[in-house]
Amino acid sequence: MSSAPENGTDNARRFNRVNINLPVAIRQENSQVFLSESLDISEGGVLVRNKEGAKLDEGEVVKVHIDGILGEDQSKMVLHEMKVIRIEENIIALEFL
Repeated sequence: MSSAPENGTDNARRFNRVNINLPVAIRQENSQVFLSESLDISEGGVLVRNKEGAKLDEGEVVKVHIDGILGEDQSKMVLHEMKVIRIEENIIALEFL
């Protein structure tokens, strides 16, 4: 029996990804907000374009709003708690918690 890697890099194998461009807002604990767009989404997380050169740390927990992804109460903005799995110059990989 093998265990899944802890770094989240195997999401492509564990979850089917859908290429979709939706507006995304990433809010850090200090209330700093970065606006961007999704590149793809899966049950495990979201790959986001790093449009503003976001200064995030791997392992950091953030709140994320994905425009077009609604909760049960569609009159309220839904914030998803997510963990930064990887950050590069042009992309941010986030995992749903």
